Amino acid sequence: MNKSAGIAVGVIVVAGALATAGAWYTGTQLEGALNDSISQANQELAKSFKGTDTSVKLEMLSLERHFFSSTAHYRVDIQNLSDSTQGGQFLFVDHIQHGPIPLSRLKTLNLLPVMALSNFEMEKSPSSEKWFALSKDVSPLKGQASIGYDRATKGWVQLAPLEMNDTDGTFKFSGMTVNAASSADAQKFDLDGSLDNLQLNVLSPDGPVNIEVKGMTFDTGGTKGKSGFYLGHTNMKVQAAAFQLVGKPQVQLKDFTNTNLAQEDAGNFAAQVNYDIGMIAYGGKDVGAAHLGIKIANFNAVATQALYQLYQNTILPQQQAAILAERPLQLELTPAEREVMNTQTKTLLAGKPRIELEKLSLKTANGESHMQIAVDLTDPGSLDQPADALAVKTVGEVNAKVVLSKPMIRDIVTQQAIREGQTDLKAIADQASAASDMASAMAEMMQLAKVEGETIVSDLHYANNMVDFNGQKMTLQQFMATVMGKVGALGAQ
Repeated sequence: MNKSAGIAVGVIVVAGALATAGAWYTGTQLEGALNDSISQANQELAKSFKGTDTSVKLEMLSLERHFFSSTAHYRVDIQNLSDSTQGGQFLFVDHIQHGPIPLSRLKTLNLLPVMALSNFEMEKSPSSEKWFALSKDVSPLKGQASIGYDRATKGWVQLAPLEMNDTDGTFKFSGMTVNAASSADAQKFDLDGSLDNLQLNVLSPDGPVNIEVKGMTFDTGGTKGKSGFYLGHTNMKVQAAAFQLVGKPQVQLKDFTNTNLAQEDAGNFAAQVNYDIGMIAYGGKDVGAAHLGIKIANFNAVATQALYQLYQNTILPQQQAAILAERPLQLELTPAEREVMNTQTKTLLAGKPRIELEKLSLKTANGESHMQIAVDLTDPGSLDQPADALAVKTVGEVNAKVVLSKPMIRDIVTQQAIREGQTDLKAIADQASAASDMASAMAEMMQLAKVEGETIVSDLHYANNMVDFNGQKMTLQQFMATVMGKVGALGAQ
């Protein structure tokens, strides 16, 4: 027994010595790790706000280093470059426990070694006084993050509940928690969060403005690909949302979902975005469900990244400057920048990129209408061609289809009549039937579509300068002349 006790005591002493040595080592390494993180954060902030009027910078004001812990103070400087009266400076305090096993993790038997455990929160300052008032004197923002010896981070950020009531209206925010994890140099990340409720009711001389969001959750994760784009998923769900602008009926969205997926294969970038709304209500009356799906594929990853960087670094700042000066954009590129644009555009088009509106639909109680468009681009040859000829040669193939449901048209007309206060149900039904019949008759008369039972269908296929429009084959020039003629006829009516 005594021998066992002696061994146990020996283990504890050794463990304590190692922990002490580790804490000392962490203390010597911490400042460098913090400076690296701040530098990386400022680089990402500069990229995010490039081309805008906003500048955001993070800096460490002080670091008080002790044996087992340290205290850091930070400042976040937010400036509006076009209006010096806007912006502010927000202060944060960070209580850092040294690794390899911070005391708070030891208490919960979380024995995985880390360099440090950070516990940070916003402090009062002239810029944050209003936020503290909204949060009832609780720190509006706080969080925790563990920093590994490999510089990976994991933690959470919490926004406190906020509430405001005054003569101009009310604002209520339930608070929000975001969990995050990132590898060193942010090559891989995961993020998720949730929001229970957000309400904004503003009273104005013209009328009320109301916004409400309930039950929002999101999660995203990705790995940086060879092109520099993050590859992975993003999902967001909102249980219910409502918006009402001055003088307009309320719009309600139920069961909203958004899913995004980005992939990279054989040097090509592809992405898919989907939006779904379980039910749209207008003025308190259900309208229908909606879907929007968009895809891109065969985008040369290196060329796409090069063109994106050119846009971010050169084109976007010029766009912003033109908007601020209220003048048309006159793009100015150096010979080197123009060479990058031309070379990378050629590379991109040589891969035959595809852009597709997979589906845009509206489904009411009795029918669904939808639209699909797919455009395949191709290498047009020399870019030194007239703009109209270049545009035609760049488009390799187009497939489009529009399907209008006559029952859906009747549903929409019926809903509109009821919103306008009509009460004669037979008159409303007759009006709805007349509207759907007129739509199908006009489509056939103008040869814009074919009527197939209770649906109005329009098909278009284009390739090799030839158009097949609802079974009628013609050249692109003939098709454009035909469309312009029909548009002119519709305008005259």
